[in-house]
Amino acid sequence: MPQISGPAVWDAAAIAAAEDSWRLPLPNDLADDMLSAAAAVPDDEANDCGRTRLPLPGFQDLAANIHTELENGVGFVVLSGLPFDRLNAAGRRALTLSLSDHVGQVVPQNYELQRIVDVRDEGIEYSHRSRGYRSAKALPFHTDGAHLFTLTCLDVAEAGGETIIVSASAAYNRLAEDQPEVLPILERGFYHHRRGQHDPGAPPLSAERVPVFAFRDGLLHCCYNRNPVEWAEKEGVVLTAEDRSALDALDAVLEDRSMQLRLDMRPGDMAFINNFVTLHSRTEYQDSSEKRRHMLRVWMRDDASRRAGFSLLDLYVPAAAIEATQAPSRA
Repeated sequence: MPQISGPAVWDAAAIAAAEDSWRLPLPNDLADDMLSAAAAVPDDEANDCGRTRLPLPGFQDLAANIHTELENGVGFVVLSGLPFDRLNAAGRRALTLSLSDHVGQVVPQNYELQRIVDVRDEGIEYSHRSRGYRSAKALPFHTDGAHLFTLTCLDVAEAGGETIIVSASAAYNRLAEDQPEVLPILERGFYHHRRGQHDPGAPPLSAERVPVFAFRDGLLHCCYNRNPVEWAEKEGVVLTAEDRSALDALDAVLEDRSMQLRLDMRPGDMAFINNFVTLHSRTEYQDSSEKRRHMLRVWMRDDASRRAGFSLLDLYVPAAAIEATQAPSRA
């Protein structure tokens, strides 16, 4: 099997040594400008914000640099020092949406057409009937829907809740070297359960198998979430012993600590992540009366990208809403 090369291929040691390339402190003057702009957005307009409704002229060059790192670099960036502690809830949402929309194009991320969601423990089970961001359970390594996403930290848990990132290219290389026999199965892909995020009467599964690894124009596209793959069995799909062996092989690589960057996200941090070149997970967490983990998540299209593989967005958002995002206008 050929080996993938380039900056998107990294392990724990290499990515830690390159922290200056992916952790970017926000200049104080730019933070002040963002604070003033976001605070001026009326509360009832916050959820509809984008780069047009809330332009951030001073962020444009930095946004271009972030996009370059997502597209041609390691595949993620963490922006630190954002002034969320000085904004109300609406201002935080407005600023998060605008920053996201400057780097990609914000799209809905569920059947309810929410452009931004709260990632926090709402006491809702993580199962084939719900999405994992509403529970405190550990999330296995996966890719989100859409091309890019942002994860903004407003508060941390009393314990746990660590975000972990792995290079998809490095995982592919490890399998190609050590267990090449599993790659044809992963490249063939699996049916995914849609977890109720579809029209009444519509199929509860993806129409076709979703490849875990696929190549388009010579570029790797990764799309993976084991839980919906296994939940497809509830609809009659049969996973063979070879299927499970291939999934186990991939999971073992992803769980290898030498492959992982364990992000210590703090309030005021915002991670921009490319779903096609990275996978991420979250450890289980426990809140307390003083500390409750709270993140904001946004999904974005990236029509300027060289990568345009299948996205899980197609499984969780009505087709008409996805088509509407292809228009050039932005909020």
